[in-house]
Amino acid sequence: MATIAHGDDGPQQQVAPAAAGPNPLADPGPWAVTAFATTSFILGLYNTHLLGSGSLPIVFPFAFFYGGLIQIIVGVLEVGRRNLFGAVVFGTYGPFWVIYGAIEIWFAKLATPASVGSGVSAFLAMFAVVTFFFIIASLRTDMVLVAIFVLIFIGLSFLAINAETGVVFWQKAGGWVTLAFAVIAWYHAAGDMINFTFKRAVVPLGKITG
Repeated sequence: MATIAHGDDGPQQQVAPAAAGPNPLADPGPWAVTAFATTSFILGLYNTHLLGSGSLPIVFPFAFFYGGLIQIIVGVLEVGRRNLFGAVVFGTYGPFWVIYGAIEIWFAKLATPASVGSGVSAFLAMFAVVTFFFIIASLRTDMVLVAIFVLIFIGLSFLAINAETGVVFWQKAGGWVTLAFAVIAWYHAAGDMINFTFKRAVVPLGKITG
């Protein structure tokens, strides 16, 4: 829509911004949540010792190409959709998986053995702090997502303690918590997809209103 403004040089045409239409992009969130959940689940199997100690290299492709790359892509897509929450969450956990895999494969070897545990512990603890304010932001989304973030916070805290102390109990505890939030995250992703295809709330997610 155009309006006419009068200035010193005579009438000037001003074009008002067009109203924003529906977003042409589909919601990529369930894709990223599925990637996060699947990668977390296999890492949880390793940390609970349900997978053998020699299976860790199998986790790394998940970390790089599914948990990491897919969430980074979705984080960028969420920026285009003007979804700040999704952009920050996926744009944080995607690099988390890439960095974690890179530390385990390459960079831990460059550090002195005595400092590796403390470094990894600090890394996990920092992401636990970030997850804490994700919990607060999620209080305006749904109850399932809040539960996921709470369990992620607990799991990262347990694994940070394990990295610092080397006590296997904390590794296994963190692994079981990881399995729990992975399953719940699968539920959330499945709910988003099923509710979308059925065009109604088939799978309850506990939407928070108000």
